[in-house]
Amino acid sequence: MATAIAASADLDAYVRRIVAIHFDPRDGAAYWIEKAQALNIDARAQLTSFDALAALGPMDEDALRTRSVLDFVPASRHSHLAGAIRAETGGATGQPKRTLFTRAEFHAAFVAPFVTAAEIAHFPRGGNWLWAGPSGPHIIGQAAAACAQALGSPQPFAIDFDPRWFRRLTPESTGRLRYLQHLVDQALAIVAAEPIDVIFTTPVLLARLAEAMSAAQRQRIRGVHYGGMRVEADMLARAQHDWFPNAVHLAGYGNSLFGLCMEFGGQPDRILRYYPLGLRHQVRVDADNRVWMSRLDETILIPNLPERDRAEAADLPQALADLGYQPGVAAPGPRATPEKVPDLGIY
Repeated sequence: MATAIAASADLDAYVRRIVAIHFDPRDGAAYWIEKAQALNIDARAQLTSFDALAALGPMDEDALRTRSVLDFVPASRHSHLAGAIRAETGGATGQPKRTLFTRAEFHAAFVAPFVTAAEIAHFPRGGNWLWAGPSGPHIIGQAAAACAQALGSPQPFAIDFDPRWFRRLTPESTGRLRYLQHLVDQALAIVAAEPIDVIFTTPVLLARLAEAMSAAQRQRIRGVHYGGMRVEADMLARAQHDWFPNAVHLAGYGNSLFGLCMEFGGQPDRILRYYPLGLRHQVRVDADNRVWMSRLDETILIPNLPERDRAEAADLPQALADLGYQPGVAAPGPRATPEKVPDLGIY
């Protein structure tokens, strides 16, 4: 109980610092200054805890689609964005939403959570990675390269695909099937020519690739990282025991706006539980089991954004809390009446 109280106090103090930056009347973010005026609140005096951020209401997703990213960046930070990383969501629920990360924020959001989990799981270091996924405005491609290099590997071998175009193709159409086969063919050419140790891709593309690889090629894989969309427990078990039995398997859950939550395996109930690392990324589940995410960075503040998923709240093991992990979610998946989620839904 004492640890939980201390963690809450740390989070509330952190929230007050972030709120002070974004709601500063002179040097804050234009969007949040306007929001405080519209709500007629003194944000710095009233938003003194994480729970108090509920007063801002749900995040306006359309604003993230239509307003300049700079409207969300405090004026005091506008001259300190050299090297910042821009990102867009995949557009699965409408027009893409845009954001950016400083190099330090990008590392905290995508690299540190993976590396910490990789060290716990003894994920292989220094091998050759194959990244099969999008590049361009999709931050996951940059995260793949950074995670590989953080573990002592070169930049991954890579294939590229455009998930926005893929979504425009009719399911089971000739065009969609040919495009998917085109992705698999490119990946197979790399696997045949290079000593690939680690595969990082979506569960759907991994399944297609595993079925096309030879037994010898599958046996050679020592690490598999799943990203871009949720992985089902049954599929993960098949990948662990049938397709890639010599590999360490790590799954991630997150998106381009917030960062990565990592799954920690070994639970006898086979329920997948994901946890964010650090105070900057908070995940909550409401009474209707809807997932809500908040990003609390000095450069970008995105509180109370409803995700398209449902989940159960996941208890935080003390060992993970001691490493800085935050409360997470268990068994996330589409809501009962979700927006259409594509087959290769890359965030």
